[in-house]
Amino acid sequence: MQTSIQQMAVGLSGSKYDGVVMHLAMRLAQQTAASIDAYLIRPVPDDPQLLMASGFLGQTFQDFVAQAEKTIAEFDRTARTSFEMAEKDFPTVTARYHNPLKDLAREFATAVWATDLAVMAHPALVNLHYYKTAVLDAIADSARPVLLLPEDKRIGDFKHALMVWRADTQHARALASALPMLHLAQTVTLLSVNDEDYLSPCNDVALQYLQNHHIDALDLVLPTDERLTPKLINAICDEREASLLIIGGGLQSDLIDSFVTGIGRRAAKKPTRPILAIG
Repeated sequence: MQTSIQQMAVGLSGSKYDGVVMHLAMRLAQQTAASIDAYLIRPVPDDPQLLMASGFLGQTFQDFVAQAEKTIAEFDRTARTSFEMAEKDFPTVTARYHNPLKDLAREFATAVWATDLAVMAHPALVNLHYYKTAVLDAIADSARPVLLLPEDKRIGDFKHALMVWRADTQHARALASALPMLHLAQTVTLLSVNDEDYLSPCNDVALQYLQNHHIDALDLVLPTDERLTPKLINAICDEREASLLIIGGGLQSDLIDSFVTGIGRRAAKKPTRPILAIG
């Protein structure tokens, strides 16, 4: 299936979740005839969390750096193994692996500029500061949608995409950015709250935009006094069996904060389905 997804960037953490991330990314690449560049999201040697992971207890800095490099090398081996296993399972997909500070001196968010979609494990799964920062940077600075994956048992087939819509410029931009993933879905639901300040329902323009791109969306409008909380959105996704949640509105969006970044509340709750976050 040929879509506007031609190139994907995959961020690997060197953790057990890399296998899930690579397998899903390769499956998506095969479905869309896209190519993949996979990057190890790695810390710098003096990162405090890496210091703890390395078991550094006060030896000289030189000894610490040497131990840190061994830890990073282990991350690299884990990520590379997951990549190579996925390559064997999807031999027709063109894919490349990069250890950025080794063969490509570039931040992950800027590498995503050359792609159409970034794929990463949700930061609640990889509880490391530098990885969470890489996720935030990708959402805020890559200007591309970022697909954040839950644990394997919670990954669906993306057949039903539910997108939260609000009548503002940022969500209008997010709607355009979400088109490639919306085209992959068999069912699309547009979730919004009725806004009495508009002479006509504020989601009409969004529905028209989707129709112009040959996407027929189900219209779910909540009463004016309803509030789109994460709990309510998850409940609606469960009720309608949505396998992909799409949220936008910029990095300061209350929903992106609640579902992804935890800027205000340190969100650590593991996601119940894949999330397409659009900054």
